[in-house]
Amino acid sequence: MVNLWTLGQLSWRELLIRTWRETWEDAVFGQAARLAFYHFLAMFPGLLLLFFLLGKFPGAAPELRSTLARSLSGILPRESAALMQTMIEKLNQTATAGMGIFSAGLGAAWAAVNGTWALLTGLDTAYEVKEQRRPWKVVGIAALLTASVTVLFILSLCVVTYGTRAAEALGQRFGGHASLDLLTPCIQWPVLVVLLLACFALFYRFGPNLSDREWQWSTPGAVLALLLWLLATGLVRLYFERVHSYHVVYGPLEGVAMLLLWLYFTSAAILIGGEMNSEIEKAAGRKTQSNGASRHAREGR
Repeated sequence: MVNLWTLGQLSWRELLIRTWRETWEDAVFGQAARLAFYHFLAMFPGLLLLFFLLGKFPGAAPELRSTLARSLSGILPRESAALMQTMIEKLNQTATAGMGIFSAGLGAAWAAVNGTWALLTGLDTAYEVKEQRRPWKVVGIAALLTASVTVLFILSLCVVTYGTRAAEALGQRFGGHASLDLLTPCIQWPVLVVLLLACFALFYRFGPNLSDREWQWSTPGAVLALLLWLLATGLVRLYFERVHSYHVVYGPLEGVAMLLLWLYFTSAAILIGGEMNSEIEKAAGRKTQSNGASRHAREGR
């Protein structure tokens, strides 16, 4: 397995140029739109199902929902965060009443698996390999990746919730005081970084149709995807809160449009990270072949 951190003997400048060229040629942004659509469809039935399951733990459910709302308000543009807050309250009421759980589960599973399948297709394109796995195997991989990311998300939500509570309790014990609004971001962002890197590691290990892949916790592509996501999230928030006119064009659908755009940039970041890893591996492969040819030439003299 290639050590991706050697960059395949490429300079950072050359690697970024190649990554951008392949990103354009592989129509990454079109594939990102496909992913954003499916993720949007999966988001709300998925939350409904989550709140239904949390209802089985009445002591923890309110805190976890509150942490989720606070976390989203720190990431999404203001209008999208307000939309999510409204939907969280409404979906929680629906889950409490036990309505639509079965159809929500089917809808969330269908959209989430299709979104992950679209991601696998995008990574196959990045690595320039054909999808030769049987359809049932691709669906199984997509389902397992979806389930794994869901479990990681719930674990991260618990870590932020109870980590914040623990930090608050320790602060009060030692005479300090900090509000949840201050403590949550301090715990939320490190947990979010770890969550994203773990998800990227899963996607880049099991996504493309490559048989000789090994587990790597962090890769240049994963770091690039993380940086692009952080940059895009910050710029989207800044744009929509300072200079946008979406409320004039979209009216009450403004929050929906912003959420879709945020999902679009998130999907693009993941695929671009895959393009970078692919370029490193291709460069390393060509370097290995060149060294092998030179060695054979010397031995033949």
